Amino acid sequence: MSPISTISIWRLTWPTIISNITYMLMGVAFLKMAGSLGADAVAAVTTGQRLYFVLHAIVMGLCSGTTAMVGKYWGANNQLLAGRFASLSILLFFLDGLLFAWIAIPFREQLVGIFNLSEDAHRMAVDFTFWTAIFAPAMLSTLVFNMSFRATGDSTTPLWTAIFGVILSVILGAAMTFGWVGLPIMGISGLAIGGGIAMSVTIIAFLLIWVFGGFNFKPTSPMPDLLANGKQLVNIGMPAAFEQAFFQGGLLIFMVFLAGYGNEPFAAYGIGLSILGIVIVVAFSFSISSATLVSQHLGAGDHQGAYDAGWKTMRTCLYIMISGGVLMSWYAREIASFMIADPLVIHHMVQFTYILSACLPLMAIEFSMAGALRGAGDTRYPMKVTIFSIAITRIVAPWIMVTMGVDVVWLYATSLADFSIKSSLNMRRFRKKDWFKGHPINTERS
Repeated sequence: MSPISTISIWRLTWPTIISNITYMLMGVAFLKMAGSLGADAVAAVTTGQRLYFVLHAIVMGLCSGTTAMVGKYWGANNQLLAGRFASLSILLFFLDGLLFAWIAIPFREQLVGIFNLSEDAHRMAVDFTFWTAIFAPAMLSTLVFNMSFRATGDSTTPLWTAIFGVILSVILGAAMTFGWVGLPIMGISGLAIGGGIAMSVTIIAFLLIWVFGGFNFKPTSPMPDLLANGKQLVNIGMPAAFEQAFFQGGLLIFMVFLAGYGNEPFAAYGIGLSILGIVIVVAFSFSISSATLVSQHLGAGDHQGAYDAGWKTMRTCLYIMISGGVLMSWYAREIASFMIADPLVIHHMVQFTYILSACLPLMAIEFSMAGALRGAGDTRYPMKVTIFSIAITRIVAPWIMVTMGVDVVWLYATSLADFSIKSSLNMRRFRKKDWFKGHPINTERS
């Protein structure tokens, strides 16, 4: 394979950044439409989106297996097995979506009940969650389809699925919510139904193009060695999925501790997280690029190329996040004042923004290094690091701080400790090169 350059990293990463931002904008558009129906509608959509986001995060962990195996065989120039693992991944994730719907639908009342919404908001959230679960197979299939193509170095095709899917989702969602073109007025359920139909149509269209040879990457039958290959995908993906589940659970517990300090610190943290979500899109996109490039070079038997790919991706991401951190710190008060007028919330948000700014370089290291390890199939170590860090910084330390009655800024500062632990340990693992094990060197390379 050709040596890794900053240009090649950017060529792979920028479409992923745009794709993720596009999906984020769809969520914002849905909330905007719900806002015209009242506060209860916004609360209902927020609840439904939050429940789906937990599933999305866990499934993204499972996708680590797809990235590692498809990228490995693509790098080894074995397009037959790359196509087989991609086809098998889509089949498995479609079945996972059916399983999720089968489990979630009977318990949707209990799931929504966790959030203690008002009666009307609860009712709407239950309906929204029902339709979201119905279309989960299509959404999960879209997710793994995109990851399969990114693993081959094609991040443009996933960008087109995002653009078409989101535009169609917003149009159909609005039409079914407000009763456009003679459709019945369905309220916020129309958002979930319209979005689900749009995503289903989009993934079916792109799968048909793929099956009939419309892309350079060709699918092959998933049936040969179905169980053995499926076991490989699960063995690699499950630790990353459990890592995401533990992370989400730890964050919820942390927010319970934070809620004890009152509405203003809690609101400041929530607004800060929404801003952080935009920044995480960048770090997460570099994580995917790191995993893709490392898996491809290992598949080609190029250990040094794999190491250089992970390191250069981290360095590129680090420069961007340092710049972002400086800008966030410089305009911390302006950002807070733009988001809300409450002076006490602004005070807490400025504190949290300074801490987040310091976290960004560490986040660049953590995401890129963990992505590189996952691309090599080493998903257990990042899982152990996350469990250790979350347990210490998001559960044990906040509990001690709340018991002692320390100022809330120290709870905010646990974010800095969290990313410090994860970035340092994942970098240590990467530099030790233990993840080379199990990947043979191509002795014919010059």
